[in-house]
Amino acid sequence: MMKEEIKYWYLKSHKLFDQLSEKDVDALCIMSSFKQGDKNDIIFFSDSDKKRLYTIKHGILKICHQNNEGKEVITEILTENDIFGYISLNSSDNRIKEEYAVVLSKKLSICSFAVEDFKSVLRNNQDLSIKYSLLINEKLGSLQQKYSDLVFKDVNTRVVEFFKRYASYHAKVVNGMLEMEMMLTHQEIADYTASSRQSVTSIVNKLVDEGKIIYEGRKKVIIPNIDSL
Repeated sequence: MMKEEIKYWYLKSHKLFDQLSEKDVDALCIMSSFKQGDKNDIIFFSDSDKKRLYTIKHGILKICHQNNEGKEVITEILTENDIFGYISLNSSDNRIKEEYAVVLSKKLSICSFAVEDFKSVLRNNQDLSIKYSLLINEKLGSLQQKYSDLVFKDVNTRVVEFFKRYASYHAKVVNGMLEMEMMLTHQEIADYTASSRQSVTSIVNKLVDEGKIIYEGRKKVIIPNIDSL
């Protein structure tokens, strides 16, 4: 009973489902599946014959694929309420079969729906269908901006903007400064910004020397003034 209550309140509080009736949320609870994960666990989207759409309840993960040289490329860093998986709701989408997700946080909790089940919900709820379309457009717009940045911005700008974007999702204000736990290594930041680990380390060291970011230990990062970063 408690597990069903957790499902209900998570789905009811999600920005995609917050306008649904109690009856509709109950129906989503029945078709949804919750799963726990630990740091470095991998979710292969092609593992299951039943293709799924996922949303994150708690934690952070990265969406990756291997390029032609076998090097990992990180396309997205996702956190609470973000969606991933077969977001096009096209079970025959071959592109996603090359992608996988890796847990970055110590713990991860995700909720998922079989694509066909979720499509049936959208068919019966026009408002939800519109909200889902807007959410996907926003997600695709963000990806398009990222790829545009890779083409038109230099590596220093890309790394600095990574820290700004990461802070916007994960930082808390403490004594007038932004504090956050950095869950990505320099290599992972390089994989996300299409640069090298050496370049990322050099840029981060320069930012530290200038006092624009502060590392306390290996994980805690402080940004004294986001506007001067």
